[in-house]
Order: sequence, then C-alpha cells, then structure tokens
Amino acid sequence: MANTTRGQLNMQFSFGVEETLFKKCRAFLCEGRLQVIRFYFLLYVITFFLVLPLLCRDLRHSVYNFRSKSSNQEVKRLRRENDERLVKNGPIVQMYAEASSKSNTSAPLLYSENIDVGITVVTVSRNRQPKGGYRPRHLTQILGRLVDLINITNTELKYGIFLCNVDGHPDSYLEAVSLNTTFTTFQKYKHNQTKVADIFEKEKMDYIYCIEETLKRNASNVFMIEDDSYPHKDLFPVLEKVIAYSEETQNTNNEIFIKFYHPERLLGYWSLQVERIPEMLAVGALFGSMLIALVSLCLFTESDCDIRLLWILSVMYFSMVAFAIGRVNLIELRRLSVHLYQLTPSASCCTQAMFFPQTGAKIIVKHLKEVTCEKGYGKDIALEEIRRRGHYKALMVQPNLFIHTGIFSTLRGGRVNPFLLS
Repeated sequence: MANTTRGQLNMQFSFGVEETLFKKCRAFLCEGRLQVIRFYFLLYVITFFLVLPLLCRDLRHSVYNFRSKSSNQEVKRLRRENDERLVKNGPIVQMYAEASSKSNTSAPLLYSENIDVGITVVTVSRNRQPKGGYRPRHLTQILGRLVDLINITNTELKYGIFLCNVDGHPDSYLEAVSLNTTFTTFQKYKHNQTKVADIFEKEKMDYIYCIEETLKRNASNVFMIEDDSYPHKDLFPVLEKVIAYSEETQNTNNEIFIKFYHPERLLGYWSLQVERIPEMLAVGALFGSMLIALVSLCLFTESDCDIRLLWILSVMYFSMVAFAIGRVNLIELRRLSVHLYQLTPSASCCTQAMFFPQTGAKIIVKHLKEVTCEKGYGKDIALEEIRRRGHYKALMVQPNLFIHTGIFSTLRGGRVNPFLLS
C-alpha cells in the first residue's frame, strides 16, 4: 500500500515537472517570437516612414514621389534637356557631313547596302506652326547620337543609317531636307499631299514603306527608330549581343521583333505582365535570406525564434522595399554592365524602337497590309495582334535603351502631356 502511494506521488511529481517545463518552454518561445516581431515592427516603421520617404521623394516612379509639378514646369525641363542634346549632337552631324563629303577615314564607316543592320529613322515634321516658334529638331539629335555611338563603340557588324521622310509636305520639312545629302534618304511623298488619309492608317502605311525600303538594301536586320527616340550609350554593345542571341535561337524561338523601348510608367511591378510580381518576390527572397542570416547571427539564435517567421517577415520586407523604390529604378542597376541587360516577353504598347530580323520584317509587312488602322487601333496594337495570331514570339530589352523625347505628337496634332513621356 505504501509502495502504491509512493508510486502515485512520483507520477504526479513527474507530470508536474513536465507541465512546468512545457509552460516555461512555451513562454520562452513566445518571448523569442515577440522579440522577432518587435524587431521587425521597428525595422518596418523606420524604413517605410522615415528612411525611404527621405531618400525617394524625388525619385521618379517611386511610391514616395508625391511632389506634384505643373505641366508647364515639366515642359520647361524637357525643353532644357532637348536643347542640351541639340547643342551636343548638332556639331557631330555637321562634322560627319564635312568628313563624309571629303571621304575622310575618321568618319564612322556606314554602308548603304549588304548590311547586317539597317537603322532607319522614321521622321515627320513636328510643331510646324508652333506657339512661340519652338523647333525641337529631334532628327538632328538622334542622327548625331547614332553617328557618335558608332564612332566610339567597337562594333563588329556592318551598319547603315537611313532617313525615311514620310512628311506630307516634304519640301517644307527643312531639317530633313538639310540632311538629305549626308544620309541616305527614303522619301515617300514627292509632292505635297492635299488629301490625307486617316492619320493612324497613314502612320501604318508609312511604317510599311520604311521597312520595305530598308529591306531593299539587303539588310539582314531592320531597326526602326522613330525620330523622337534618343539612344543610350549602351545601345550598340547590347544590340550586338541581342542579335547574336537571336541568331542562335531563331530556329526555336520564332522571334518576330524585339523592342528596345517601353514607357517607364508601364515598367513597374504593378503590371499585366505576368513575370513582374514573381520578379518582386524573387528580390524579396534573395535579400530576405541574406537578412535572415545576419539577424540570426547577430540578434537571435535558432532556439530563440521560428526560422519560418523570420523568413516570411524578411521576404515581405524586401518585397515591399522593392515595390516602394520602384522597379524602373531598380533595373537601372543593370546598366552596370552590358551583360546584365535582360530580355523579357514584350508588352503591346508603343513602337519607338523596334528591331526586326529580316524574316520577321517580311512577315510584319505582309500582315500589316491586310489590316486597316484607325483611332483605337494603332500600328502597335496591330503588331501585337499579328504576333498573337501567328503564335510568334516578341521580346523586350530592359532597361530601356532609348528615351522618348517627343514633346509634340504627330498623331495628336499638338503638345502631349509631358508626364506621359516617361
């Protein structure tokens, strides 16, 4: 009887000790979890309510870029930058014209036929009857820039630079006329046009004409650039890498075109492009894992906290940081090397800078002739529809290798909203 009582007491004592240990462990773990939550709460508050607002308030496309500017202020900024580009590139065009006329070997070697890449600048007069008489002279800017970049870049391919003047009043487009003797020019209209078709249909037909004229020069690839697109210094190194990739994969990828520009306002994480959100989460996972290692070593041990909680909070933190800074600003880091530029699936909007392999150019011309463009159905939408219906592949280079400088729109017949240029 005594032994039985002693055994029961031992069992009760044992259960009591285990229950006490369990409560202590749970309290210890809860305390560790609270420490983690307190740490991350403080980190989130300092980052998103103090550090990032201060650092990103003037950063375009950041969620903290609240400063509202009037459209007039923005137009003044764009004009100032436009004038700076003109001051830089105007003399380059002039020197190239003089060197070419004297067959100077110091001039960049450009070809007129049997070329690897035919670069065709599609141009029309902008702001022909402007308020205040401002002439943006986009054509001079882009030609000077292209000549300069070819001159300073160790290119491996044969290039030709062509003007495609599709202005309805070609004789009065003085900027293009002044460049006719310097650059090979395709001029669609020989006389002034009095009867104008739908402006969107005209733009499409002009585009077809410029591509066909470039193909007549036996160009292996056609690079169509609208005259209000200004190239980045990395254009030719990246272009040649893209061409090499395109040639290697042409039998499997079925690429019809590659875009070198897409509006920055459409390049954010919040997008219809399906790869953007996974990309943001990948950034969060990469830097979140690094933060976990640092936090675990310096602040907590694995016994103090739940590693899964750490990981979730860290990934959320860096994903939110990436979103707050803005994808457009983060992908600028890829400019550190031409090897870091990425090719992603193409979005449908905009045709400022379009690269077509020869086969793709012929397909595009054939199918564009079969459709009619109008308001609400521009050539960019037609191109995307051709790609989708034919199950072709289209890619886009990021970050952008061009900036859109067009203050005046030929389609809208006046000055555009300056905030839509980026």
